[in-house]
Amino acid sequence: MIFTSPYPPIAQPPAQDLPTFIFDYAEKHSAFGANPSLPALTDHDTTQSFMDVQRMADRFASGLINLGLQRGDTIAILIPNTVYYPAIILGALMAGLVCATANPAFTASEITHLLNLSEAKAVIATEQNLPTVLTAIGNSDVFVMRHRILTIDGRENTVHGTLSDKPYPRMRLTTNEEARNTPAFLLLSSGTTGLPKGVLLSHANIATNVLQNLIVEAHDPYISETERHSLQQACIACLPFFHCYGLVPGMFLSIVKARHQIVMARFDLEQFCILVERHRVAIAHIVPPAVILLAESPIVDKYDLSSFAYLSSGGAPLTHETQAKFRKKHGLRILQAYGLSETSPATHRTRAEGAPDGSIGYLMSSMECIIVGDNGERLGPNELGEICMRGPNIMMGYHRNAEATSETIDKDGFLHTGDIGRVDDNGNYFIVDRKKELIKYKGFQVAPAELEGLLMEHPAVLDAAVIQVIDRAQETEVPKAFVVVRSALGSDELAEDIRAWVAERVVYYKALRGGVELVESIPKSASGKILRRVLRDIEAGRLRTAKL
Repeated sequence: MIFTSPYPPIAQPPAQDLPTFIFDYAEKHSAFGANPSLPALTDHDTTQSFMDVQRMADRFASGLINLGLQRGDTIAILIPNTVYYPAIILGALMAGLVCATANPAFTASEITHLLNLSEAKAVIATEQNLPTVLTAIGNSDVFVMRHRILTIDGRENTVHGTLSDKPYPRMRLTTNEEARNTPAFLLLSSGTTGLPKGVLLSHANIATNVLQNLIVEAHDPYISETERHSLQQACIACLPFFHCYGLVPGMFLSIVKARHQIVMARFDLEQFCILVERHRVAIAHIVPPAVILLAESPIVDKYDLSSFAYLSSGGAPLTHETQAKFRKKHGLRILQAYGLSETSPATHRTRAEGAPDGSIGYLMSSMECIIVGDNGERLGPNELGEICMRGPNIMMGYHRNAEATSETIDKDGFLHTGDIGRVDDNGNYFIVDRKKELIKYKGFQVAPAELEGLLMEHPAVLDAAVIQVIDRAQETEVPKAFVVVRSALGSDELAEDIRAWVAERVVYYKALRGGVELVESIPKSASGKILRRVLRDIEAGRLRTAKL
């Protein structure tokens, strides 16, 4: 059985490049059209108006062309949230480049992988992470000219110093085929094996998902009502813009709806509350650990958060208990959203009223879904199976990885998410488990195989396996390693040394926060595949025993 969306389909897929779509839509359908000087983004004492974003994007595009970059080249962007992020992204796209956005906290080896995968011809960094970036470039297979290594906050070779008023050949896409087949972003998405894969998203993929989110909000009476009472709503941008969740439902949707984005470089609860109170913030897109803090931390009681109209949580599941705690404390229902980088990203969103707790909401406009059983059969309502979807927001594929693409998108065009769920008789979807092995730490994906490969490089380690365990205090999954070490070396001190050794070599969210446990052997199948489910069952048994 094929399930469809209850929302009306998108009338016409965007036949434009993404910058043209974003700017044109905002001018025609939002308060920015009549008031281009309205603030678009504010960060500390710096504000960019809608007009400023347009102007800087155009000048940055010209500057990139002056650096000798050409249409189809990739630029790696490794910076935290800033008011200049939209102009940088949109300017690069106007120049015809592909944007490979990634975490600025990446280690040198992680950046090297990104550079090799994307074949980047230019990089944007910060003064702080520039030494790491330079090390990564030196270790990579790509050659990036020094004048194409820009910083957002340094003194030489800066983004701002690159801005130019010279005429340049702006890339314009004017047909559906061009928009569907021209890549805009290359995002990293961890698979169940090996290093992160590169998700290629087209201009049409991203523009379509913006439209899908617009349709959801237009058909939500509560959201529509809150918008009618304000020329411009403030939203807090605390999700990282390099992440697809922060990029599309966060940054781009806010621009086309003329929302004033209050930008945070990183989430800090007290600073979050200060900014909400100061700017009378109405909307926030956050992840479950932030919901827990807002529901439980005494810090929240010191501030007036009554300006909130609604908050939306995504990136990882949100429990019934946390939703109830948040609703009791703030008198607000928190919305849930679901998606993947491979779907640009949102595929489901709940409405502000009427969605049952635990639901990820309705399927979004112009999408189809099937629930697939263990034997490949298509299931009906209220039956558990793998959630698979197709629609105009599904990725172009994994960059230079046709095998992984064919394993993820079947011959009928359905993307297999690896998530197990169901849909009820009213069209509400629920995620109950994950078929794939990914660990989700506060919305970030961590591949066990990547950590296992790194552990095997430690001189004391003979074998290793990594699974997810639950940190109840933060309501998030964390990686835990089971490690076999060389004889006579086992000790608590060694386990801690291994944990610290890994932490020095990975970005912070991949650290082994669940700890390192020394074991005599790793359970494996006859073919040598690690049986992580056996380790998860052991952990679950310990948890049950602890509760007795």
